[in-house]
Parts: sequence; structure tokens; C-alpha cells
Amino acid sequence: MENSLNFLSSRSGFNTALRHFKSVNGFIKAVSRQNNLADVINNALEYKKIQPFQISPILGALLVDKFQYYTKSFSIKKTYPGKLSEIASVMGNWNKFDLVVSYFHPQLGQIVINPKNPESWEAIDSLKETELVVCYVGNYNGEFDLTLAKKCGQAMEIIINGGKISDTKEFQGASRARPIKVPEKKVKTKPVQTKAAQPAPTGPKPAPQPKSTPPTGKKKISPRYGVLVANELFHNGNVEAWKKIIMSYQTKYPHIQVLVFYEGEQIHDINTLFKWGKVKHGTNIYFSLLGPEFKDISKLRRYLAQGASHRFEDFLKGDPTKVLSLF
Repeated sequence: MENSLNFLSSRSGFNTALRHFKSVNGFIKAVSRQNNLADVINNALEYKKIQPFQISPILGALLVDKFQYYTKSFSIKKTYPGKLSEIASVMGNWNKFDLVVSYFHPQLGQIVINPKNPESWEAIDSLKETELVVCYVGNYNGEFDLTLAKKCGQAMEIIINGGKISDTKEFQGASRARPIKVPEKKVKTKPVQTKAAQPAPTGPKPAPQPKSTPPTGKKKISPRYGVLVANELFHNGNVEAWKKIIMSYQTKYPHIQVLVFYEGEQIHDINTLFKWGKVKHGTNIYFSLLGPEFKDISKLRRYLAQGASHRFEDFLKGDPTKVLSLF
């Protein structure tokens, strides 16, 4: 039998496990105090107290094993047609149960959502067809009606698939939930000091100061923005222009990734957009951003629109080995 504890034989492995156990113990206390585990996990991810690979074992250890929530998994039958915040407005008063949704997003990976919290849905752009969803239904550390919890899980599946439930009064009741307290980020300030005039320095120039560190926190995905193809055909020149624009953007903002979509599918190789005359005049190509924050969306959209028109050559001038300075 293979020894599954081999990773504990190293200091790094032992420390990783120790940090994980400490986090889980803290989460047990939070859930016992009627805090939604999805809110707790997302807060910990935001402040880098845990990493995304810890989500699945935390859900299993706490909601399944410790608190024995009812669990229902299913694949989405069709992409959710409306705004995701609508789900929170439907489930927001289902106070007989604490609800957690685990969604396996094609770009973000595993995401945990408090379906009663509209802000929790803002981390994703949509619920996509065929992707996996796991619903957890329970009552923190208290007892609950398992038969009713199963009905609640079935209702969640219907709603997430875009359906409607006529009567949800049986899920409503007195709320035990308490909003999680999110600590404020500390901003370091330096006292203002007046300096006396000093003579110009002599000797070698000081080394350049390091660039500011990129923002940290849980990644999120922006809505999709459409770019209309104004050229008669989205050909090789348009593709090369888009490559240069996207490279310029991601060089300026290395912590933000530009994702390209066509006909609902992510395009991993932009070259495929001009093969066989697939994308023609009047067609929309979509893009969205993946990262902890978003910058220069309107400027990026404007440049991509120009790159999809007959003015694409403006981006192909100059040294082809250098990255354009557009942002």
C-alpha cells in the first residue's frame, strides 16, 4: 500500500499541512458561529491565507464530514440566461438552510459561492453548459430536515439551470446566519517630512527603484465585451494586430489575462479566427479579463475594434520584435 503521508517527510510539506489544519480549525469555529463557509473561504483567498487547491478538501472535511450537509452534484444543462444576481434574489430568504455552491469554472477553476449573497456571484461571468456544480445544503452546526434539504437541493438545480420554482415558502424561516466580518486592508502611510536643500549628488547614479508589486487577491473574471468586425473579413492582418494589442496590454498589466471568445467558446489560438473565412464582417468577437482587478478596459476595447477594421496596419508598423507601448 502506498504511503499517502510521504509529503509530510519534508519541512515544506509538513508546514503546508500544518497551515492547512490551522485554517480548517478556524473555519470550523466560523461555521459554528453561523457564518457561510463560501464567504469564509473567499475572504481567506482574498487575503492569501489559503490557496485555491485547498478548497476541495476544506469542503469535504467540513460540510460533508464535520457538519454532514446534504450534497447534490450535477452538470449544467444550459448556460444561465439572465444575471446571476437573480439567483441571490430567489434564494436569499431560504433561511431554513445554509447554502454553498461549488462551481468548476473553465477559466477560474473551482469557485465557491454563497448563493444568497449577490456579491458572491460577481466573481464569475456566467454559469456555462456542461460544467460541474455541487450544492451543499445544511444548517451550520445545527440539525435540519434531510428530506426538505433534498427538495431544496433539487430546487437549486432547477434554478441554476434557468428554471423557476413556483413556491419556496417551505425553505423560508428564521435566519441564523451572521455576515462574516471582513478585516479592512491596512494602508501604510509615511509622515510628511521637510528636507533642506542639498547639493546635487556626485558619483555613480543610484540603482533604479523596483517596480511596485502587482495587486494580490482572489482572481475574478470581467463581463464579456463585444468587438464588431468592421473589416470585410477577419484575416491574418487583423489577427496579428490583435496579438500585438493583447501583448502590449499584458506587458503593461502582467497580472491580468485577456481571454478571447467566439460563438460562446474560448479561443486559445487567435490564428484559428481567420481560417476558412470563419469570422466575417458584422460578426462580434468577445473578450474578457481575468485577474484581481481590471484596468483600461475601454482603451483595450477601442484598440481591438481598430485592429478588427481596415485600420489594422497601424499596429503592424515599426520593429516587429518590440512590444507596442499602447497603455
